[in-house]
Amino acid sequence: MSSIRHLLPLPQVHADGQLLSWWRGLRALAVLNIGLWLLVLNLGPVHNPYAQIHLALSGVYVLVCAYRSVFPRVDLERLVVVDTRLSSIFLGRSAATVAEICFAMQLGLIVHQLAGQAGLPWVQKAAWSIPVFMTVAQAFCWHSVLTLNHITQAVESSLWAAGFSWMAALLGVIALNSSSWVQALAVFGMLGAACFVTYVLRVDVPMYWRRYQQGRATGLTYMPLHHGARDAWERRVHSGSWDAWKADAMWLTPYFSVGVWISIALACVPAGPGVMPG
Repeated sequence: MSSIRHLLPLPQVHADGQLLSWWRGLRALAVLNIGLWLLVLNLGPVHNPYAQIHLALSGVYVLVCAYRSVFPRVDLERLVVVDTRLSSIFLGRSAATVAEICFAMQLGLIVHQLAGQAGLPWVQKAAWSIPVFMTVAQAFCWHSVLTLNHITQAVESSLWAAGFSWMAALLGVIALNSSSWVQALAVFGMLGAACFVTYVLRVDVPMYWRRYQQGRATGLTYMPLHHGARDAWERRVHSGSWDAWKADAMWLTPYFSVGVWISIALACVPAGPGVMPG
């Protein structure tokens, strides 16, 4: 970690012990995740077209999550740990948009891949609708970031939940029409998707709804899009208080750990004989 700090000097951060511990953990995760991706690149079974596409998409996700781990932010509150231009809300959200679309493409790709193994061409075609949910969600996310309206952030999270629900349904069809490791992986994916949907609907959406109601109660004025874009580029609110971060840490931590590990692991799924993306 000291060598990384030497290569990427950071301003002095004033924060309480809990926040500093969490931030150190995020940076350690970033190093671990890059190492895991490089390990899979050099030693993993990445010689089939599916794995190569997964690895490329995962590489984007891993790097963006590493960047966001070093410079954490909460978009609408303009909250940052490190008060530097690299913590720009606009810059971070732009990188996150690209990374999340890459991850969504991986989700569609893995369903396409497993459906090919199960001999279900209609599921393969339906798999490409999965990333549509997450891509549309980005527009709602940007609206909330630029206007400071949390209601569209709740819509964004709901769209992610809808996309994962549709993915779980397609994996269920695959599980019913396959066997061996394909069936096992489809069932595992169903369970993982169900856990994610439950988390989003019980934690994320209610959190954003509460913030929307609090904004209305305090008379929060929403910004026009062009003013919001400038504000997102320029304004940063540094806070070293764990109390200000702990609610968002509940989703940022699994995002930068479990989400990244799943992204990397997808590159290790066998393509199967004669199965090609398309």
